[in-house]
Amino acid sequence: MLAGAAQAQTAPLPPDYSTQAEVPLGMAPGMKITELGPHRSFQIILGKGDDVRAALLEFAAKNHVTVAHFTAIGALDSALIGWSDPARGNAFKTVKLDEEMEVTSLTGNLTRNRAGDPVVHIHCVVALLRNGAVTAGHLLRGRVSITMQLYLDDAAPLAAPAAAQ
Repeated sequence: MLAGAAQAQTAPLPPDYSTQAEVPLGMAPGMKITELGPHRSFQIILGKGDDVRAALLEFAAKNHVTVAHFTAIGALDSALIGWSDPARGNAFKTVKLDEEMEVTSLTGNLTRNRAGDPVVHIHCVVALLRNGAVTAGHLLRGRVSITMQLYLDDAAPLAAPAAAQ
């Protein structure tokens, strides 16, 4: 059985197949890398009725978060999801959902604007419980229906301990 598996891996692939090994190196000349040192990690549990964006903005302000990324799963009973419309400046084309939905993916980041205020940027995918229809885009508003488990990594390096005097 193992010999058959090895043969299948070395057999030529049809034209509409590919492997990750076929990705050439050197194709990202604009890449910039910053190694981030030790950082803070948080688990944030949101409860029924909590607004996801409001919770993240409040958390960032109270915990002095300047640059972070997060992921989450959970359930919402109301959401405003939008897609950027470059022709309309900073406006979003939106869809309002007022029903139970499963959050199948939620990811985003927290940064600060020029004035130093927290800014949250969230992308999400939700599946409606009544029919499984999927909607994805920017989460502009989202009210938790049961719970949401959010995991956040503050990417800013921890402050060095003060020198003993």
